[in-house]
Amino acid sequence: MTSAASVPVGSGVLVDMPGNAQLLVVQPQSGEFRAFNPACPHVGSLVNPPAGGVITCPLHGSAFDPSSGAVRKGPATSGLTEVAISVSGQDLLLS
Repeated sequence: MTSAASVPVGSGVLVDMPGNAQLLVVQPQSGEFRAFNPACPHVGSLVNPPAGGVITCPLHGSAFDPSSGAVRKGPATSGLTEVAISVSGQDLLLS
């Protein structure tokens, strides 16, 4: 999927997946990795990787917690869908 070293602490990266899909992989704190479906639950727009401690949808400004994907600010009424990943050496893999 991607390497742990490619995911900056306090931010994240969009990773291309099979089938023309993408995954948002974040590292909210050193050594803590999470992955989310990057489609905003409001209208499906692609969210941006975290900046300033928040994942933001550029279309309508919904904001999400990078540690949990929970919605912090609407118009989205639900959080991002988490995808299970694991760390194997320096590689991040789908669980």
